[in-house]
Amino acid sequence: MAKRENPNLIPKKFRNLGKTFTENLTNKQNSYFIPFPKDLSFYGKEKDEEVILVVRSHWIKYLPFVVASFLILFIPFIFALLDTAFSENILLFLAFFIPCLTLSLSVIVYAFVRWFYNVNIITDKRIIDLDFTSVASHSLSEARLERIEDITHKQLGLVGSLFDVGTVYFQTAGATPEIEFDTIGRPRAIQDILYDLLDSKKKGDI
Repeated sequence: MAKRENPNLIPKKFRNLGKTFTENLTNKQNSYFIPFPKDLSFYGKEKDEEVILVVRSHWIKYLPFVVASFLILFIPFIFALLDTAFSENILLFLAFFIPCLTLSLSVIVYAFVRWFYNVNIITDKRIIDLDFTSVASHSLSEARLERIEDITHKQLGLVGSLFDVGTVYFQTAGATPEIEFDTIGRPRAIQDILYDLLDSKKKGDI
């Protein structure tokens, strides 16, 4: 059965921008591709600025962190299998297991925080790239739509083809000559969405 399009999802000012624009936004919504999020605000957001899309990195980018976390967690069990004295001494086992568990959970939390706070935002006025590297360090790049000169995307080899993952590059005329949305899902769709927005901006439709 075909999925019904929610008529309330897309604000009125964007419904006449074309079928491709609508389909690219409403198809395959998930935790890393969120169209028209309700009540989203950010520092510097203009009063009449409409958030069109919030994009986070694809989960495949953080797969190495998950694998590392599980490997760390299983180290005590591997030692227990190799050394019976280690497995029979419960205090020794726990003394080794608890630090491994703590480190394993720390890796998972770090990966989640990086995924959650590394955000790409597309509005009807600009694009924003927020990169979170640590608790004390982050960088923010943005460009007005009218300053975007070119948009390209590059898929990440075989993995990119299988999972539809890639990076979208924006050439701009601003202080930051290039902005990129790194390792995101549906890069081609995002490129098409931006081209539709730029075209509509030039025509004065938005």
